[in-house]
Amino acid sequence: MTHLALVKPEAPAEEHKYSAYDATTIKGHQAMLQAGRYFKLYNAASPFPRIVSGDNYKEPLPMSWLTADLGDYCQEHHRKRPSPMPSPDYIAAPLETVTGYIFRPKGSAMVRPKRLRHKYVNIYQEFEPQHPAIPLSMHFHRLFECLFPDPVERHTFLQYVAHMFQHPDIRPSWHAMLLSDTGTGKGFLYKAILRPLLCKQTALLKRYSELTGKFSMVMEGTILILLDDCKSKREDIQTQLKSLMSEDTVFLEPKGLQAGMVDTYSRFFLATNEEKPLDINQSDRRWWIPKRLCYSNGLKADAGRKQRKKEIIEPLADWIKLDGALEAMHEFFMNYKLTDCAPLEDFDPMSPPMTDTLYEQIAKSVTVEQAFATDYLSNHATKVLKSGELCAAFTGVSMGKPSNQAIGKLFDDCEYRQDFLTVHGVKARWWFPTSMSKAEAECTANVPPEF
Repeated sequence: MTHLALVKPEAPAEEHKYSAYDATTIKGHQAMLQAGRYFKLYNAASPFPRIVSGDNYKEPLPMSWLTADLGDYCQEHHRKRPSPMPSPDYIAAPLETVTGYIFRPKGSAMVRPKRLRHKYVNIYQEFEPQHPAIPLSMHFHRLFECLFPDPVERHTFLQYVAHMFQHPDIRPSWHAMLLSDTGTGKGFLYKAILRPLLCKQTALLKRYSELTGKFSMVMEGTILILLDDCKSKREDIQTQLKSLMSEDTVFLEPKGLQAGMVDTYSRFFLATNEEKPLDINQSDRRWWIPKRLCYSNGLKADAGRKQRKKEIIEPLADWIKLDGALEAMHEFFMNYKLTDCAPLEDFDPMSPPMTDTLYEQIAKSVTVEQAFATDYLSNHATKVLKSGELCAAFTGVSMGKPSNQAIGKLFDDCEYRQDFLTVHGVKARWWFPTSMSKAEAECTANVPPEF
């Protein structure tokens, strides 16, 4: 009979005792990692822990990178490499453990949800001055005066931008549509001023699909998204855009990770050269649209672009290169006010000022069918009706009968909703204004015809 011998487990290896010189080297490297907001990351994207920086969260690194980076650290600081080189686990010992990241302006550096052991690193970055602010260049003010000659519209735009800096955690429900000639300076404003001041927490998109497509994550981790002359006449794209503009949370699907709802703080600037980039209905309160951005002194085309570049953009670009220029612009927005009253006192992030240009865009968006439906419903005796009644009105004036989808959109555009009502003992679908309750609509429809 074979007897099994008990195997005595090996004692754990003793931790190496580094010399004072080597210990100082390792601690210096670890301190640099902590200052760079490096963490040990455990999440579902990998079965192994990785190293990630809160300032560069999109590029997790393998643990083995720590040993290689310690070698680089020694070379950069003219120190001998520790002997033996410590393991990645040894180097990573003082680093905090996180299970993911979260974008939360004005939030704490680390976020742990209630009753969970998960811990997230806050990847939001605030502007940190590197130099004392210098006097603000007159060309800075002239840029906004040229872009927005109307002082009221200029004030609104500056308030909107200032709100991004003063209250990055409060997302407005409306956004700026900037109709513009080419070369007026809107691209320069984004790239040279807003992007660096927002610590590159911005995105420039050329196509709506970059925003609405699967795995798109641009609405997480951004304060400003510039839609640079994006074009689409597809109704579904415009419907998706409306939803993304007005909601505080959006559904995102990170590649390789669980999809879900996340908070978003992204503002939109739609910069476009088109005369009518989107269809806007009369009830739309998602866009603020100032007068078209044009050139100065009545100039047109190439002459206007050259004048704007020579007299405004180039001098301002040279000034921005100076130490303290970014700090001066940041200070301006952080303290922006037009009078001696409190800053942003008349700024409402949930209600945009109405402009003549907005009404013009609404008028350009109205089709013949929409105009007819609006007029018909405005003059309807009860305001409660079935789809067939509106269809009959179209055919009665020799207009084509709208499809079921088209008739539903016409009602939607006129701020009507559909629901089941019981009228004269029969339950059926009826349309009625969104301002009217179901009970009111039912009561109105049940009034006898001879009453």
